[in-house]
Amino acid sequence: MATFNRVTDVHPGPNRYISEPGSAKNIERYLEDYAHPVIVTGELSAQAFLDYTGSSEFFAPALRYDRSATERNARELAEQARALDADAIVAIGAGKLADTAKNVAELLNVDLIMVPTLACACAAYTPFSVNYDDEHRYVGSPLHGRNSVAMIVDSALISRAPAEKMVGGIGDTIAKWYECAPVLERANDLSAFDQLAYQSAHLIHDILLEHSEDALKALRAGDYDNELVRLLIDTIIGLAGTVGGLGCERARVSGAHALHNGLTQVPGSAATMHGDKVAYGVLVQLVAEGKEAEARQLLAYYDSVGLPHSWKQMNLEFTDENLQTVAEYTAQPDSTFLAAVPDATPQMIVDAMRVVEEFPVEAA
Repeated sequence: MATFNRVTDVHPGPNRYISEPGSAKNIERYLEDYAHPVIVTGELSAQAFLDYTGSSEFFAPALRYDRSATERNARELAEQARALDADAIVAIGAGKLADTAKNVAELLNVDLIMVPTLACACAAYTPFSVNYDDEHRYVGSPLHGRNSVAMIVDSALISRAPAEKMVGGIGDTIAKWYECAPVLERANDLSAFDQLAYQSAHLIHDILLEHSEDALKALRAGDYDNELVRLLIDTIIGLAGTVGGLGCERARVSGAHALHNGLTQVPGSAATMHGDKVAYGVLVQLVAEGKEAEARQLLAYYDSVGLPHSWKQMNLEFTDENLQTVAEYTAQPDSTFLAAVPDATPQMIVDAMRVVEEFPVEAA
């Protein structure tokens, strides 16, 4: 995996970002330079793509990932793609699929073309993978030496997914501001790229708070070509990815994602979307920072879009043992939680989770 140098190694995004309704129906025009493209996709994402394009079969050999987002599965897929003489990987799917495909493309040293089917995270945009073990416990986020050569963001395809999938994307994206702000505000060596990342994260925050609820209403009404839906899709995928691309590790993740990683150590957490766990992590981070009032101010927004702010809402058991497991993992010496809360301890994180659990939950 690539060595990271934050001063010079800026990853602004894919070589080409195509945000155009209908673009996924003409994907082959972006593959003219390749003799043997190979698709990596999943069962649900494959069906969503074929239904949308009206095709009965794919335009190239298609391999199915096993939904684990493990290095093991990436190696298996790389061997299958190598046997097909792959000279490009076309990733059709959502977050875990994107992370897997990035690993596959690096193992083969071939170009990568991204076609997201959900706006559930910025994974398709970023140059790193989030890897899990076979129990879906977080194990690491390797940074790849290069990004995708093209990314085809077809809002007409993405918007046909259940609105709840975009709720997860909103949760992952709202964290950009709350995670990078305390880190960059504490730094005294901000580059021009850092400052742009900071301002971009604040813009993302404002877009989401102003437009999320209306965009979700449009989605649920079947208004797939709504301009606010398109705005939210590009914000979740493109703008969110840009923050980390410009500001590198200091703008990419801190407390909320570290808390997500801790939650994955608890049995049953795999059933909760990545962005839902991250959104919960935002509240825990804020409380640990001593910003309980700011965390409480987010509750009305969370309730309006359907983001969880309790273990019960994530269908997880709120036990002393589980709290300790999450807190100890989250407060490890190399954890990014310490970038947001430098003096964080496991007990501080347990206490913060207990405070958040007592926040009022809107009646159904």
